[in-house]
Amino acid sequence: MAYNRSFLLSAALACACAMPVTVHADDEVVIGHVAAATGELAPYDSVTGVQCMVDIVNEKGGVLGGRKLKLLTRDMKSDAALAGTAAQELIDAGAKVLFGPPTDDGLIPMGVIAQSLSIPVISVGSTQVQWPAAIPGIAYLTAYGDNASAAAAAEYAVKQGYKTALLMISHDVGSYSIATPRYFGETFEHLGGKVVGELNWNLGTSDYSPQITEIAAMNPRPDMIFSAFVMPDGGTFLRQAKAAGLDIPVFGTDTFDDPAMLAAAGPGGDLMNLGSHGFPSEGSTLKAFYDDCTARGYKIENVFFGLGGEAVEIVRHAIETAGTDDPAAINEAISNIENLKGITADSITFKDRGGVPLKDIVIIKGNNGQFELVDRVMPSWVPAGDSTWKPENAAE
Repeated sequence: MAYNRSFLLSAALACACAMPVTVHADDEVVIGHVAAATGELAPYDSVTGVQCMVDIVNEKGGVLGGRKLKLLTRDMKSDAALAGTAAQELIDAGAKVLFGPPTDDGLIPMGVIAQSLSIPVISVGSTQVQWPAAIPGIAYLTAYGDNASAAAAAEYAVKQGYKTALLMISHDVGSYSIATPRYFGETFEHLGGKVVGELNWNLGTSDYSPQITEIAAMNPRPDMIFSAFVMPDGGTFLRQAKAAGLDIPVFGTDTFDDPAMLAAAGPGGDLMNLGSHGFPSEGSTLKAFYDDCTARGYKIENVFFGLGGEAVEIVRHAIETAGTDDPAAINEAISNIENLKGITADSITFKDRGGVPLKDIVIIKGNNGQFELVDRVMPSWVPAGDSTWKPENAAE
């Protein structure tokens, strides 16, 4: 879903029309969330994870000596054209910080509006490093960048002995489904593997028999496949590949990280390997957050719930560090975060990172209808995409 900058700029400026304003108390600090609450991107956003962490922060006394956080949400319905309008409405309602949806084509019109006001815009679920680069200074990811997760997956694949890989590419999910497989391929070849080709797929595909037939006819067949599939497309491909006897491991990143993907894949779920944001192992901060939120009546859908909570923790820390709810001060504080204890990750650093945090990455695979943790990787080499990354950062 490639974006047109001229169109997005016009759309963003046009949405400065009169919108209904939500009244809030003076002792509240408003977080505005332009969320993909419905539509095909909904599995990769989490209003409930954000709200649960807001509840926890408020129960512990809020911020700035007793002020409560207040979450205001607008559903952009997985339609990038609605994101700018929703952002303007939330700014008019007093939002000091904006959370955004999981693709850059929805985030950029928000950033165009927020930039002149120095309002930070943080994507809860996006991993697209193109987003912070497009609106520098106020744009952030909660998650790692696609280039880092793809690099971690490639490093794990090489460690497992895979030598050849096929990339599956789509032009339908912003830069995510185009760039991420190529980040994998670049790293895989850097580490000694070989990419043997690319195949296209389209969002909403229900019949992958043409791609499966082409892969089955390759001689020799690739050792593995990498694709930035989304739900349920990845599950559909895995199920059909397994049914056709194509038992080639399929690697992906965070969009695989949904129990519903395993359900959609059926027996094909055992082919699934991914670099993920976190894993709720016993004793982990993520498991404790899940347990707390479950006790509060929230339903945990996937790890994006944890990222929603982590986005709030980033903002809470920044507000307390800044000592004010002034957006410019919050923005400055976020940009200087170093080694913050997160929910999905043990350490989060934004300082000198251009809006893309440095985090470690867990490797997960499917096994009999469940996910299992198999490794944890801090990539030793990451391809261009995050211009602030330097290989020596891996040792930090």
